[in-house]
Amino acid sequence: MKVCIPIDKAGRVVLPKAVRERLHLVAGDMLELELGGQQVSLRARRSAPARIIREGKRAVWDAPGEFATLEEIERSVARGRGERDVRASGL
Repeated sequence: MKVCIPIDKAGRVVLPKAVRERLHLVAGDMLELELGGQQVSLRARRSAPARIIREGKRAVWDAPGEFATLEEIERSVARGRGERDVRASGL
């Protein structure tokens, strides 16, 4: 995806909604900026841990652009089960 975005008087830019949605960025997420010559790179830094979410009947690793280790997936599944159990028990 390639887009041109303006810089306002205060030096701010607004990421297009399509970009924010594709990367699952929300208010409060951090972006790492890297300057190299005449290029500026932005990389999403998660404010919340990656997780497994449900999309229809599929389970999806919710950390775009990042790979998960088996241990991270197992921890995420266990965390999800724990949250589900707490909700089911009414605590």
